[in-house]
Amino acid sequence: MNTNRLVKAGIIAALYVVLTYSLPSLAYGPLQFRFSEILTLLAYIDPFYILPLTLGCAIANIGSPFGIIDVIFGTLASFLALYCMSKTKNIYLASIWPAVFSFIIGLEIFFLSEVPVSFFLVTGQIMLSQLIVVSVIGVPIFKLVEKNDYLINMLRNH
Repeated sequence: MNTNRLVKAGIIAALYVVLTYSLPSLAYGPLQFRFSEILTLLAYIDPFYILPLTLGCAIANIGSPFGIIDVIFGTLASFLALYCMSKTKNIYLASIWPAVFSFIIGLEIFFLSEVPVSFFLVTGQIMLSQLIVVSVIGVPIFKLVEKNDYLINMLRNH
């Protein structure tokens, strides 16, 4: 990996962590408004971002109330969504993948919560929050980014 790619990967992973930790009350639990999830759309632009975003998610999940379980399964959900996003050719469809894989987080909360929770309610809440952050907020931001050829060329890993 050349220096440029390594620096780009480090910046993206760190940005994901910082954005997640900046609003921890919104980042964990049954309603997760992780604004860092907007960055997942980078995987739509270039599959290179799958690993840096997965690493950023794993580091961010260290702060989760579910600890190592969330580091493993929360990161797995993100990795699967990122991989599928990188294979999807339409940004609107790509933006739905994080919500689709929210069932993994729903299962995690269902099994690890100290209070009884409904799997379907918790999963629905996480899916809705993912759709809001990635599809409703993130896609318009990325549609603006796509209009800037310089920025797109910088983000693509050529």
